[in-house]
Amino acid sequence: MQDTNDGSNSIWSTKSALTLVSHQLIATYGISFTAPIVFALGFKVLFVLGQNYSRRDFYSVVSERPYFPVQIVFALVLGWLLGRSLRHRSMLWVWIFPCVILCYKMLATPIPVTERTSVLATSFLGQSLLSHFFGWGCRPKNHCLDQLLITLPFYTSLAYSTGAFLARMQARHGKPASRNFSWVVLSAGSLIILAVLIDLIVSLQQTGWNRTYWLILATPVGLGVYVLYVASTIRRQLF
Repeated sequence: MQDTNDGSNSIWSTKSALTLVSHQLIATYGISFTAPIVFALGFKVLFVLGQNYSRRDFYSVVSERPYFPVQIVFALVLGWLLGRSLRHRSMLWVWIFPCVILCYKMLATPIPVTERTSVLATSFLGQSLLSHFFGWGCRPKNHCLDQLLITLPFYTSLAYSTGAFLARMQARHGKPASRNFSWVVLSAGSLIILAVLIDLIVSLQQTGWNRTYWLILATPVGLGVYVLYVASTIRRQLF
């Protein structure tokens, strides 16, 4: 009997660990890669309607603005949808690891002692540490990727956890997931897949096939398929 319980506990621990890792990847890299592609779909609709835009306009919104509003909104919505559907407790804690990395990077940045006034006001190539990691100090157009690689995963994971927390609070005081909600989740997954397909078609028309497309699109395709799987799971539970 004890061996059976030990085996069950081991399986449960492994499943919990895999669930946490899955949500960690979704909350950081999955959202970071997928949100710009979904957002680009809106730009393409505007182009069809006769509104012209440049690549600079698009990239200035998704990568050049501090706080990354596109990715944060996408993470908040996705966290709420999956949190309402799955109710995995691990979704509430995916922000901790990116936060630890961000804090370590801020504290471990090698700065001359003569330039240091405080931890949050340290001079970093003529700018404060706060400006470098949270403001206009570090921009990709200046070949600075610290915000994209370190700050952005923290933002998206925190927004993802916040969405899951709001969904958890709503589930406690509201009704369980309904058929209409399953359609909402299904629409979200379909929108991601549609955005990926349109982005691929446009890219093929403009530059032809490139082997790197598989690497770029694998993450958003996987996320879209996962959301569709969650929607199908909800529908099976309802019928």
